[in-house]
Amino acid sequence: MDEPTPTEALRTALDRLGEELAADVLVQARREAVDRATSILADEITRSVLDNARAHLPGVAPARKSRPRRESSGAPAHYVYGIIWAGEATPEDAHGVADGRPPFAVEHGRLAAIASLVPLDEFDEEALHENLNDVEWLERTARAHEAVLDAALAEATVVPLRLCTIYRGEEQVREMLDREGPVFEDALRRLEGKTEWGVKLLAQPGALHGSPPEGDAQEPGGLSRGAAYMQGKRDEARAREDAVRQAEEWAHQVHERIAALAAEALLNPLQNPEVSGHTGEMLLNGVYLVDDADEEVLRDEVEALAAEFEPLGGAVELSGPWPPYNFVKGSIEAAR
Repeated sequence: MDEPTPTEALRTALDRLGEELAADVLVQARREAVDRATSILADEITRSVLDNARAHLPGVAPARKSRPRRESSGAPAHYVYGIIWAGEATPEDAHGVADGRPPFAVEHGRLAAIASLVPLDEFDEEALHENLNDVEWLERTARAHEAVLDAALAEATVVPLRLCTIYRGEEQVREMLDREGPVFEDALRRLEGKTEWGVKLLAQPGALHGSPPEGDAQEPGGLSRGAAYMQGKRDEARAREDAVRQAEEWAHQVHERIAALAAEALLNPLQNPEVSGHTGEMLLNGVYLVDDADEEVLRDEVEALAAEFEPLGGAVELSGPWPPYNFVKGSIEAAR
């Protein structure tokens, strides 16, 4: 039989190398794709926040091309926090987003909007374009917005609206309630007696590091240097695949047990440590709409899961109660 030429031998060696590296390349590509998708999603969310905030300004005059200095017009606008049933108590002791002005109810038919007055020269389209890029202003406004909703949730069922939902006057608020009444009424009935909670599963550093099977170990002298290198790469790829499978199994187990206690359950995108401030790798970022009567059952289940995963290097965290943004997205969009 003819001996292979040097070119043929090289091609054969390269083909073998490609086969051996294929699994490793696929695992690496998967991780890079997830990281890239997360980064793109974060950028899209940022753009969406700004776009939706500007979209919630019906009837506001278009922005001028330049604004070297704004003089206060004194004209008030209506900032709407959320929707409740007419006749429900409003959080009058809470402080609104502007000058601490207390919220009040704008009623129309069976519904009411929780609103407070804000200066139009701070909340019109032009001003919002600038203020939403001011981190201190945005944080202050968001905290006040959430504080009003938290106070309202303590007294009534609430459909929360987005940050900076602005209407020029009371009549426009009533027009919105009339136009979207069926949507809000359906949401209120679905949310009644329920609250949104968040559950996160985190893997501490090292908890998911798989190890190659002991049966694959080779004696030091049993492999050439090149073969030993390739064997090591295959073992690393299998270990990473094992870690991915383990992460998916952990997340599925926690989600299924919490979802069984909830009326509705959703999975939100996983967050990077730089965004949420957590340590380790986030495996689950779930939100659950739970009957208020089952709150203690929920807490007990999360504590049980936390005790089970702690020895494995996992942490299960409960947060809430929260305004049910994740379960009324259609209703929020209706108010635009």
